[in-house]
This record gives sequence, structure tokens and C-alpha cells, in this order.
Amino acid sequence: MGTTAFGGGGVTVWGCFSLNCKIDLYVLDGTLTGQKYRHQILRSLVVPHFDCHPLASRPILMDDNARPHNRIVQDYLQQEAIELLPWPAMSPDMNPIEHLWDYLGRKVNARTPKCQNIQELGTALVQGWQQYPQHRLRRLIHGIRRRFQELYRMRGGYTRY
Repeated sequence: MGTTAFGGGGVTVWGCFSLNCKIDLYVLDGTLTGQKYRHQILRSLVVPHFDCHPLASRPILMDDNARPHNRIVQDYLQQEAIELLPWPAMSPDMNPIEHLWDYLGRKVNARTPKCQNIQELGTALVQGWQQYPQHRLRRLIHGIRRRFQELYRMRGGYTRY
């Protein structure tokens, strides 16, 4: 989940990618709650994608432990047999998608002319998401190992992540 602001407001978006595919960026309307996340994101986007995924087994979902990912969401994921990757809260630099959010924010901020309203901002983010090449997404994913090694080096020992 990413949030990008401009002079007149902000937009919250949701996106998902893996080594071989990318789900279309979803622009949320209003504040994200656990119920909205379950219905608009998981039920409408993730479950159908996972059900049709070409892997022999379902992919593992990595989310960012955001506040809306509460008990309602956990129960729903369990009901749908979607496995979650254990992930530490408050570790944005470790999450590959955070690097993509940063790129999209910089791309939108560099636009000329600047976005004039929420709709233009949402459209600019969707276009930036669509244009981001799959080979760069793979590089972000493969960079996880390097980021963990750096975290390990900085903390000076074993960390269970």
C-alpha cells in the first residue's frame, strides 16, 4: 500500500507483483479499513489472481503489516488458504514494493505539468505502475537477499526475519 500526496490531497493505492507478473494498480476510494482491504483488495484482486496463478501451488502473499491488515483480514486469508510471508512491521526498506512506491512518487513529482487534482494523480500513478518493466521488478525481488545481509551486518548478528 502506498500513499502519494500533492498540493491538494493524496491518493492511496494498492499494488502487487512477483517475479513473473504484476497485478494492475488499484486506486482506493477513501480510507482503507480491514473490511475494505478484505473485500476490495483480497476478495476482488488477490484471491482470483492466486486461483489462476501458473505455479503448481498458490503463491505466498507478502503484505506490509499495515494497520488495516487486522484480525478480519487474517481470518479471511486463513479461510482462503493464502499463506502470508512472515514479515517484520516497520521495515519499509526491506520490502521490495517500497522501492517501487518511492520511484512512482518521484516520477509523479517530476511531471510537467504537475497533477492538478486527485484524478490526475491517480491516473499518473497507474500509468507509472504500468510502465515499470518486469525485469526491474525482478531486480527488486532479488535484492531482498542483499538487504537482509546488510541488515544482518548492521545489527551484528542473527535476526529472525
